[in-house]
Amino acid sequence: MTDTLQSGKPDIEDDFDPLREEDVAAKHAAMRAQCPVAHVRNGAAHFWALTRYADVTAAARDTAGFVNGKRTRFKGRRPPLESDPPEHTQWRKLLNPCFSPRRIEAFEPVSRKLAIALIEPLVAAGGGDTAHDLARPLPPQVLLSFLGQPVGDWERVKDCCELAYLDRSDDPADRAKFDAANETLWDYSHAAVAARNEPRADPTTDLIAALFAGVREFENGTELVAGVVRLLLAAGHDSTTSALSICLHYLARRPEDQARLRADPAKLRVAIEEMLRFETPVIAMPRIVAQDTEIEGRSLKTGDRAMLYYAAANRDGTAFADADRCLIDRSPNPHLAFGLGIHSCVGAPLARQEIRVALEELLTRTRSFTLAGRVVREFWHPYGLRFLPLYIEAA
Repeated sequence: MTDTLQSGKPDIEDDFDPLREEDVAAKHAAMRAQCPVAHVRNGAAHFWALTRYADVTAAARDTAGFVNGKRTRFKGRRPPLESDPPEHTQWRKLLNPCFSPRRIEAFEPVSRKLAIALIEPLVAAGGGDTAHDLARPLPPQVLLSFLGQPVGDWERVKDCCELAYLDRSDDPADRAKFDAANETLWDYSHAAVAARNEPRADPTTDLIAALFAGVREFENGTELVAGVVRLLLAAGHDSTTSALSICLHYLARRPEDQARLRADPAKLRVAIEEMLRFETPVIAMPRIVAQDTEIEGRSLKTGDRAMLYYAAANRDGTAFADADRCLIDRSPNPHLAFGLGIHSCVGAPLARQEIRVALEELLTRTRSFTLAGRVVREFWHPYGLRFLPLYIEAA
């Protein structure tokens, strides 16, 4: 792969790194306007960055031209994300019923109870660091409960997942920390699967047991189920932590929108969709180019890496009117915060539920909540928040 551009348009920056940009929305806007399919060089990594809504959605739907099954870098595969049809279809058939509306609705009391337990101390104290004390613990607690694992394991799992960014480091010490955390998560996944290899695990109520029952006859089925669990242990809460902090941060700065949602809680579902379009938790997702293709005058070759920039596409003015404004009653809202196509987030219904119940309970228990100091963003994520101090006025 070279830096020669068939379109004659210059790349914005050869070493563009979207995870380290202070104003990522401005960078994405420049890319959409000047070089919508940019050739990016970040250290030894090279990839194509697709930033326009039409191009991102087309690639997300093109399962023959843009594949996922060849890109794993872990010691084991993590289906369905790291798989393609027809294998991917099989895994989604097993997983989708576990996240059905009926199952998610039945689980809501658990999500709500966990959210209340974290929110009540913050309200009683008149505020606190809602990134650390609410957005960080709630998603892994919900996920582990949904998986039938002990809620008390949440911090160990979260600590390991938060070291994922070290996978991009060239420092041997960083790599060692990443490898140790990755090994811990694989061990945890294998132990969770092994515990379901017994008649007492009910596949009608237990997600891991359902997966295990569905692949029991398959070669290496147990290892693949462990891969699914390993995937859920990261994807099932990391982006949701960012999503919840994004919503809290936005509403803390918008008392008028807080008032609207308190007066009409039914608007909250639509508002959440818009807040996540405006500041998208998952900036981009990777693909491998499976056949030569041309996009926006650029020649992508078989074997090239591509990144689908959901965050950039979600601010594309050709797809969204007033794209750089957060309009909490926006409808319709075909955003890409949870992906698109066959690799759209299988856990999106659970993520939406836990964000909604957390905001419902916070809005119900308060008259207002506002920023209490300078926020600190995650250094590896432009929209994630490490420190979000709020003043909270109880209702």
